[in-house]
Amino acid sequence: IRTNLASVILQMSSLRLGDPAKFPFINPPPDKMINDGFRLLEELAAVDKHRKLTETGRQLAQLPIDPRIARMVLSAQQQNCLTEILIIASALSIQDPRERPMDKQQAADEAHHKYKDDRSDFLAFISLWNHYHDKKKHLTQNKLRKYCKEHFLSFIRLREWCDIHQQLHIQVTQMGLKPNQVPAN
Repeated sequence: IRTNLASVILQMSSLRLGDPAKFPFINPPPDKMINDGFRLLEELAAVDKHRKLTETGRQLAQLPIDPRIARMVLSAQQQNCLTEILIIASALSIQDPRERPMDKQQAADEAHHKYKDDRSDFLAFISLWNHYHDKKKHLTQNKLRKYCKEHFLSFIRLREWCDIHQQLHIQVTQMGLKPNQVPAN
């Protein structure tokens, strides 16, 4: 809830709607939740200690994702890993596309092993992304759906992941950020 309220506060600040504590919400949030939201935004450098929106906050408000994930995206430009972070950020913005049915957990784990990366779960997202897009290039939509089902992947969540990635990519490009051409290390 803290994050959702931080996101609301960020949008309200961006739209200059005034103090959230005085906004005529139908069900106003408790002051503690508003303070927690501002604290998170301050940690992200989205607002200053006087609760005024910063330039970083203006940029975060342009990204249609959780402010914490959006902050990763903004930082990725300086680290020269925006291409990879867009994949990870969009993955973190959806329900995990890897399925693990109760009655087939071992089979699902075995199927998902090919994307696993011992260094990081985030790198596993990149591996899954690359694998899925390779299959997408070579399979018809029906065969891709069947492949996903056989390999314990949600076709719908993978499509949602691609949609969010595309939205983020367009938005960061419009903001003047440039995805790296050389893969990040």
